[in-house]
Amino acid sequence: MKKIKGLLIVALIITATSANAQFKFGLGGGVNYANLSGDVSGTSSLIGFNGGFMIEVKLPVKLGFEADVLFSTKGAKIAGSDGIKLSYIDMPVVMKIYMVKVISFQLGAQYSMLLSAKSFGSDVKDQLKPSDLSAVLGLGVDVLKVHASVRYNYGLASIDSGAADLKNNMVTLSLGFWIK
Repeated sequence: MKKIKGLLIVALIITATSANAQFKFGLGGGVNYANLSGDVSGTSSLIGFNGGFMIEVKLPVKLGFEADVLFSTKGAKIAGSDGIKLSYIDMPVVMKIYMVKVISFQLGAQYSMLLSAKSFGSDVKDQLKPSDLSAVLGLGVDVLKVHASVRYNYGLASIDSGAADLKNNMVTLSLGFWIK
């Protein structure tokens, strides 16, 4: 996993230093509509939030890459309780294919690091894996300095440290501002 992250960082740096590439960074945040799937029943979606930094490298061939570092809340409501509330640092990296000048189709992956986990008012972080991996599919709009996106994150790995199959899935709606 460290090799993959290292290669992605090197690829972004090389791309950013290319003569015709456009590089920009900004701040963004939004709403998460999260749920858990797998060996769990009686759950419903939990509304959370995300916020953090965005970096984009846009190539002159209707192609770009965006990497974000976000604080994000996830989890699910469970009948008869507060549910399970999870906090992560999410690091999505998506390829942006510009269909028209300001609208992009987004496809990529997201690595997440677990910060905290609460269920029924108790700390359950030790029962979960310290990281998560998701596939990302989305649509974005960039007009001048304003960035908006909607993404679906599909959990690829179980977050349960035991034998249960428990995966994070969520829809994110984000709004951001490009500083440069």
